[in-house]
Amino acid sequence: MSTIGCLAASALGALSLAWVATAQVIADPPVIPLGFIEPRATITRSFRLVNTGAQTVTIASAIPSCTCTSVDAQGKVIQPGAALELPMTMKVSAATGIKVAGITFTFGPGIPPVTVEMKGEIAYPVRATAIDFMSGATVPYINAFGDPALPQGSASAPLDGIVTVASIDSTVFRVTSVMGAPAQFVGFVPSSDAPRPSYQVKYSLAGIPCDRVPPYLVIATDHPKAPIIDLRIRHKCTKISPQLPFAEYRANLGALEPGVRTAFEFELKKSQGWRVTGVASRDPRVLVEFMAQQSDTDHAMISLAATAAPNATGIILAPVSMTATDPAGATKSSDFWIYFDAAPRVVASTPVQNSGK
Repeated sequence: MSTIGCLAASALGALSLAWVATAQVIADPPVIPLGFIEPRATITRSFRLVNTGAQTVTIASAIPSCTCTSVDAQGKVIQPGAALELPMTMKVSAATGIKVAGITFTFGPGIPPVTVEMKGEIAYPVRATAIDFMSGATVPYINAFGDPALPQGSASAPLDGIVTVASIDSTVFRVTSVMGAPAQFVGFVPSSDAPRPSYQVKYSLAGIPCDRVPPYLVIATDHPKAPIIDLRIRHKCTKISPQLPFAEYRANLGALEPGVRTAFEFELKKSQGWRVTGVASRDPRVLVEFMAQQSDTDHAMISLAATAAPNATGIILAPVSMTATDPAGATKSSDFWIYFDAAPRVVASTPVQNSGK
């Protein structure tokens, strides 16, 4: 073989060995689909790390993308040609929407890291959607904002529309109110029609002063696992630009009994050393207290407690101010929202016994 041929063969062999080294561990599957996830649920799913190389591999670290994910993997060994099955757990908050979280595994020198993700949509058993007037797609929000990039004179976003409220498992239920008022149905008469698994209800934002346009459309139902849900309202008066790195901008507290303290969690994403120093409700109908903060190198889970005032009643959508210091010591504040249905606990009456006298 010529010198050039030997050099070429040597180069190909080196490339082949390099490929083996850089493709030694693969994830099966790399993304774990979860479908619909119940809020505040803890989900555990298994996956495999496959060692496709010819040498034993040891897991050096397992780095979660947020405090919501965990796996017991550090120090475990994967033999050549073998697979290691691992369970990964993800705990989700009450905020609805698409949730993606993962864990990155590192190994010895020369072996690229591998990331495994869990992906699903956090949704209550009852889910609300609307048709985006721009794209025509079914989306989990109301687009009343429009597109500022469109030429002047283009069709503006409608301030009136229809929302579909449906159970994701086809269970029948009733819509009891929309923003605390009786629902305005399309093609359904509550007084005579039987309950359904899906409804269409009207909404209107026309004539509401800018400072009173709600950031969320809050819908109450009689479904035992979805007493209250929301739909984001995208409007020029409801833009959210927080100074703090919120993972979500609202928390669904469900049904609250006035005077009873209820714990909930709120996540800061990529907080990188942020420290919460306090929270305060800006609505006198509810008290919100800071309880604790659990942080890793990149995220933080904030534990809070809410107590509805004794005279609170009905649907309440309240702004809450959170204050925190960043790693440089600067103090910043931002608002997020909580909503709940304030309803006193129903106490069953004890029947009076007839003594026969």
